[in-house]
Amino acid sequence: MANLSQQKRLRMLEFLQTIREEHKDDDDVLIALGEIENELNAKKYGLVWEQHEEAVDLQMRDNIPVFTECKDKEITADAGSSYNFILEGDNLHSLRLLEKTHTGRIDLIYIDPPYNTGGKDFRYDDSFVVKEDGFRHSKWISFMRERLLAAKNLLSDKGSIFISIDDNEEAVLKLLCDDVFGEDCFVSNIAWQRTYSPRNDSKGLSVEVEHILLYSRNTMWSPHKLERTEKMDSIYKNPGNDTEPWTSSSLTAPSASTHQGMVYAIQHPFTGELMYPTSGRCWAMEQQQMLENMCAWGEYKLERLDDAQKRAEVCGVPVSEIRQDVKGIILAQPLEDARRQAKDILDHGPWPYFYFTNKGKGGIRRKTYLKDTKNKGRMPTNLWVYDDVGHTDGAKKELKTIFNGNVPFDTPKPTALLERILQIATRDDSLILDFFAGSGTTGHAVLKYNMEHPNSQRSFILCTNNENNICEEVTYERIRRIICGYGSVTGIPSNLKYYRTEFVPKDIDDVSDALLDHIVEMIQLEHGVKIDGSNYLMVMSDDEADALERYWEQYQNIKAIYISKNVLLTTKQNVLFGSVDIHIIPDDYFKFEMQEVGESW
Repeated sequence: MANLSQQKRLRMLEFLQTIREEHKDDDDVLIALGEIENELNAKKYGLVWEQHEEAVDLQMRDNIPVFTECKDKEITADAGSSYNFILEGDNLHSLRLLEKTHTGRIDLIYIDPPYNTGGKDFRYDDSFVVKEDGFRHSKWISFMRERLLAAKNLLSDKGSIFISIDDNEEAVLKLLCDDVFGEDCFVSNIAWQRTYSPRNDSKGLSVEVEHILLYSRNTMWSPHKLERTEKMDSIYKNPGNDTEPWTSSSLTAPSASTHQGMVYAIQHPFTGELMYPTSGRCWAMEQQQMLENMCAWGEYKLERLDDAQKRAEVCGVPVSEIRQDVKGIILAQPLEDARRQAKDILDHGPWPYFYFTNKGKGGIRRKTYLKDTKNKGRMPTNLWVYDDVGHTDGAKKELKTIFNGNVPFDTPKPTALLERILQIATRDDSLILDFFAGSGTTGHAVLKYNMEHPNSQRSFILCTNNENNICEEVTYERIRRIICGYGSVTGIPSNLKYYRTEFVPKDIDDVSDALLDHIVEMIQLEHGVKIDGSNYLMVMSDDEADALERYWEQYQNIKAIYISKNVLLTTKQNVLFGSVDIHIIPDDYFKFEMQEVGESW
């Protein structure tokens, strides 16, 4: 079938070449023709939009974003543990700095970005984007693409990103994420039941779910299992006087045509009939295992049968293609004797691993014991109901309790929702990032999860701007109260640092010195520590290294030293300092030229 678009494109490119020959001495024309050619050769399938540049991009042309710590907001409530961080400022600036400190190190990113409903939920260059804006969708895509490219750089090999979204941009976001993360890294479109009561929505259908798009950094990623529920365990019973609770499972498996050696007859000890797997299926175990288990009911043997026609029907192949050397599992004693022995086992138990349904008159099945499944957990699904992960009204009630009756954020997510994500996507030492932190639910969920799981040492980084003081008065204040306690609620001991984004102009004479003033923040952020001059030290010059050597005996609790690449330690100092962790401060901390969007500086 002809590709009409391609034919048209080739005709246009040939025409451009004709014009190029006619104007080969006119640089302006050649430049314009080159731009037209690039557009003609651009991607023609997938997500196409008008690209926009944000004011924050323009700001970084002439200024270098840096972090400055707000030391009055530091919380140290869990000595010896790593620090969590709140980063105030435009999240694109924070992401650019995080690309210096955390590339390939984040195990989980959760974001709840603006849904771009056309109301006052998406601000672009200090103005809300309304439904009437003809570039409403392309502005949102440009905004999201830059941030998702940076997010991809930050994810570890075991990392994943969960993105909350509603119907307004779900389809567009799926295409965008396919482009950024790769279609092969799409894991699921999770439906979260956000509300517990039907609502009168404008288009006649009550909208009960939102989407959570899940992508992984690596195609081999898989979620952790969830804990089993009491309802799941309740189906395990103890018929037949068994010693352990069990439930019934199939004894067959698919792919009979490719496993013909596992398709054969088994003689029923009660009825004497020959049992075969159902059409298209085979027995689930090797024949020797099947024989051994059948012998628990009586004496059995392998015997050649003239049953090629029946086995061919089960396998779905012509008789001429069926294997001829497959024997059946047949009673080795008279049927009456076999029936008598089997009836005694059925009446008095315990029943063998293979058992017969309908009081011995039915088909054959096998037991699955509760003890064998208890530690295997249950597979997550893409339907998350509010009974399991909470709903929006519950999230608002959480905030109302924390903020003494006030609800300072319109669209919070419930902590149970984030806890579910933590459970299936993180490890005990995972670092979690949320760069649309909003009310701080992600940080709250991490702290709560650590409290409820003694081995968990998860930590978080939250990024949000301070529009209407949201970062200081909502995000930070919520985390502060969770750590320090509020009302009659006991706090969850943890450590927190608060950074604010500021800027260093690129055209000043002492740019490097200005960046040096913010190196402490970068080291603390990368390593989750506090440079305190006692446990954690910075050595920025040979003189400082010499001073540390002289007074080394006074530093009994030192855990790590962060050393400038320009410091040359002596042999004695290498030996002396060798008992603690030594980290060389990366060159990237001192760089300030940007490359393309989503790449390192």
